[in-house]
Amino acid sequence: MKILVIGTGAVGGYFGGMLVKGGEDVTFVARGEYLESLKTRGLKIRSHEGDLSLKIHAVENPEKAGKVDLILMCVKAYDTKASTLQCMRNIGNNTVVLSLQNGVENEDVIGKIVGREKVLGGVVLIASELNERWEILHYYSGKIIMGELDGKISDRARKISDVFSRANIPCSLSRDIQKKLWEKLVWNAGFNSVSTITRSTLQEMFECLETKALIRLTMEEVVTVARGVGHVIDKSIIENYLREPERSREMRTSTLQDLLKSKPLEIDAINGVVVAKGEELGIQTPYNSTLYALLKLIESKSPGRART
Repeated sequence: MKILVIGTGAVGGYFGGMLVKGGEDVTFVARGEYLESLKTRGLKIRSHEGDLSLKIHAVENPEKAGKVDLILMCVKAYDTKASTLQCMRNIGNNTVVLSLQNGVENEDVIGKIVGREKVLGGVVLIASELNERWEILHYYSGKIIMGELDGKISDRARKISDVFSRANIPCSLSRDIQKKLWEKLVWNAGFNSVSTITRSTLQEMFECLETKALIRLTMEEVVTVARGVGHVIDKSIIENYLREPERSREMRTSTLQDLLKSKPLEIDAINGVVVAKGEELGIQTPYNSTLYALLKLIESKSPGRART
C-alpha cells in the first residue's frame, strides 16, 4: 500500500516507521532540521519493544509523493485545514484519509475539503515523544482504533486494518468512532491541561490527591458534554484513566511537550471544544473553562504562539 504520513512527529513517525518495517511504501512529510535529519540519519525509534533505525523517504512538499492509497493525518489539530489543502494532489479516486489526531472535529474539517466519504476517523493510544535528537521515544502501547464515519465496517477499513496488523500495529475497527474520539478527549482534557499548566509528568500528577480530584472533575464535565452531543460514555472510564500506568510514569503529555518546545498548543481542540459545546448545549463547564482560560494565557506568553 502506498502511504503518505503528514506530520512525522511522535505519532506519525512511530506508526509510519512500523509500516516501513512491515514492508509498506511510505513517504514522510517533514521540514527544517528534522527533515534533514530524516534524510541523512534516517528515522530513529527508541522503544521498550526494541529500537529501530530505518532508511525512509522524507520530503517537504507532499506533492512529490504523487497519488497515494492512504494518507495518515498526524498534524496538530490547528494545522488540519492547511495540511489537508497541501495534500490535495495526493488524492485519487480511492484515496483514504485517516485522522490520527487529538480532538473530535478533525474529520469534519478534512471531510469538507476532500469529501466526507474519503475520511476515516482514528483514535491513537500511545505514549511517545520526539526528543531534541530527533528520536522518537516510545514508552508504551501503540494501538489504533479506526472506523467509518457512518458506522459501517467497510472493506476498505478492513484492508487498512490488515495493513496495520501485518506491521505489528494493533488495530481494531469501531462502529462508533465518534464516541471513541470523545472517550479519548476525556483523558486529554484532564491530563493534558493540568500537566501543561503545572509542567508535571504523569507520575507527579498521580501522586497528588488534590490534583487527581481536579482531573476527575474535569473529565466528568467532558462525559456530560459528550452525552449532550449524543455519545453516552460510561463514567467507569474515568476511574480506568485514573489508575497509574506501569510504564511511562515520567511521560510528559503532548501538550506539555509542545509548551516546552515553544510550539502552539492544541487547547482549542481539547478543553476549548468542551467549553464551546457546553455553551451551545447550556451545560456548565467550570473546570474546563478555568483550565482553558489559564492555558490561553500561557500560550499568549509563549514564543511559539504564532500559528502557521
